[in-house]
Amino acid sequence: MTPASHRDQLNGMLCEAAEIEHTLMCTYLYAAFSLKQSTAEDLTEAELAAVRRWRREIIAVAVDEMLHLALVNNLIAALGERPHYRRFNFPISSGPFPADVAVALAPFDRETLEHFVYLERPQNAKEKDGSHYEKGQYKRGSGQGRLMQFAEDYDTVGMLYHSILHSFRNLVDRLGEATVLVGHPDTQLTQKEYALEGLLPIQTLADVEQAIHRIVSQGEGSSESTAGSHYARFCAIRSEWDALSAARPGFAPGRNVAHNPIMRPQVVPGNRVHIVAEPAATLLDTGNALYGLMLRLLGLMNDPWLAHRGIRPTVARQTLALMHAVTEIGTALTQLPANPAHPGIQAGLTFTVSRAALSFVAPTNACAVLAERCAAISERLLVLGSSQPALAHLGLTLRDMAATWAQWQAGLLAECAAAGATAHVAILLAQPVVTPPAASVAPSPAPSGGKVDVAVGEAATVRFDHGRCIHSRQCVMGEPEVFVANKPGEWIYPQAASVERLIRIAIACPSGAITVERHDGGEAECAPLVNQARVRENGPLAVHAELHIAGRADGYRATLCRCGLSRNKPFCDGSHVEGGFVATGEPATRQSDPLPQRNGPLRVDPLRNGPLSVSGNLEVLSGTGRTVERLSQVRLCRCGQSRNKPYCDNSHIEAGFEADGV
Repeated sequence: MTPASHRDQLNGMLCEAAEIEHTLMCTYLYAAFSLKQSTAEDLTEAELAAVRRWRREIIAVAVDEMLHLALVNNLIAALGERPHYRRFNFPISSGPFPADVAVALAPFDRETLEHFVYLERPQNAKEKDGSHYEKGQYKRGSGQGRLMQFAEDYDTVGMLYHSILHSFRNLVDRLGEATVLVGHPDTQLTQKEYALEGLLPIQTLADVEQAIHRIVSQGEGSSESTAGSHYARFCAIRSEWDALSAARPGFAPGRNVAHNPIMRPQVVPGNRVHIVAEPAATLLDTGNALYGLMLRLLGLMNDPWLAHRGIRPTVARQTLALMHAVTEIGTALTQLPANPAHPGIQAGLTFTVSRAALSFVAPTNACAVLAERCAAISERLLVLGSSQPALAHLGLTLRDMAATWAQWQAGLLAECAAAGATAHVAILLAQPVVTPPAASVAPSPAPSGGKVDVAVGEAATVRFDHGRCIHSRQCVMGEPEVFVANKPGEWIYPQAASVERLIRIAIACPSGAITVERHDGGEAECAPLVNQARVRENGPLAVHAELHIAGRADGYRATLCRCGLSRNKPFCDGSHVEGGFVATGEPATRQSDPLPQRNGPLRVDPLRNGPLSVSGNLEVLSGTGRTVERLSQVRLCRCGQSRNKPYCDNSHIEAGFEADGV
């Protein structure tokens, strides 16, 4: 393959690489969504354990593809170009890629697995592609000497990356590093935004070489089958499949999901399944809308005004929330009939991209359009959520996102109006966004479902929720005459202390197990002036804020499990002690700017089989009270496996963490 002779040709090669990473990510996710998830789907316990492990492996590979897509876009940005998140819609006809690179949406059957092995094969491996993957019979030719971008053939994806690397080296040798790598670091993504190991900004040729080595060595055309590469992972699944099939010839790990699903009537005849049955068609439309919104946010992530405003981490967390939503809907679709004309065939997410541009003319435009789009999708999800609670949760998440973009738009417009139109650009790039303060309504804690002791005194009523208690012993140590430990029968005596002392001890209870209701009409416990999540050594997260957990008002205090072992998730039940959970309470300090507002409602949504998604003003504190980070949206680990505690790094996927969402 001929190296590029100028910047535009190199950019074209990188855009093709981005499209390949993007399409592979979608095909892997589609296959993972199609895998069965219970023994009721004709799987033995041993087979189900294997299939769940395969799902984790395939999703982990898809996450790697997301890393590769981000790295390729950093390479594009380093050239001074805009990131490339667009791609051709499925099913992709021959032509956009070399004839030997076929991509399609297909359920996880044996032919699909063989296709994945073939795509990720090293250059020296002898593998056959899956038989139901159509390939063209064409040659692309050579672009040597052309001014226009020109796509050439390559046998493996690794060969494309090797040519990209040679192109960078040649251009740097001829023009100089400073001339070729003109992109500003603020236009690139890093691990500050996404906890993807190896995501680095590209500023030097050495960075280029490191990024491409990361992509190639993880499996796409690697020169050898290294442990942990995509090729090695898929080969391991193939070997295990062979063993399970030998033990039971009827073994089938995947659901009967559509090959080449489409959401619109087909134009070109072929093997397509038009998704028209309800509720699949409406759910598919919603899933694709979420996917399209995610792409628009990803495209916006590279705009420098986000970095200048200090809001890029918030937008990054929004994209992660949308990725989770796409996974939820993509999995749900595989359990719904697709089309009456195709009996027995289930639906699937088509990952359809609209014609709309992914970029925006100006930040104010971006805020307005995104607020409107989030609100529209939120309304749809809330309607669907009347029968599917998980979708109602997603609807509330999108509603919060709409409010955030609307607030940012209001702040930008107010600044521009105050400064005058001539200062428009300077205002947008210089000042932090000021979020209007939110109203605070005092909520009551939701019951845990466990035993609740109620002690009525003359001045106050004390309630003690055993299901939330983590035995911090603040009560029995702070007011031993009120809380008489180890006493059978009645053990709480409200009359033994003043109301003010009772409220003080309640506020000291980190779990919210103790609440006090005054009888004299005086000031009760109120929301804190600073929302905080304190990281306890080898223990839970102690959160103090006006809490809304899983969509319910939940008081001001809670201890949330971060070991993954609690039998009362999302709350801690002390299982970290018997489970020997080890995690520091003194994570490293992260650079963060003071929040414009430090209190207000804090929303905590436990994601199904995933982390705690937290939105609202929050200061993460160490166990000793040191500020670790100030933020307005974050995903906190609750599986106990993250290598970046207390933050989620997607280790729950690899670990196979299972927990209900909302």
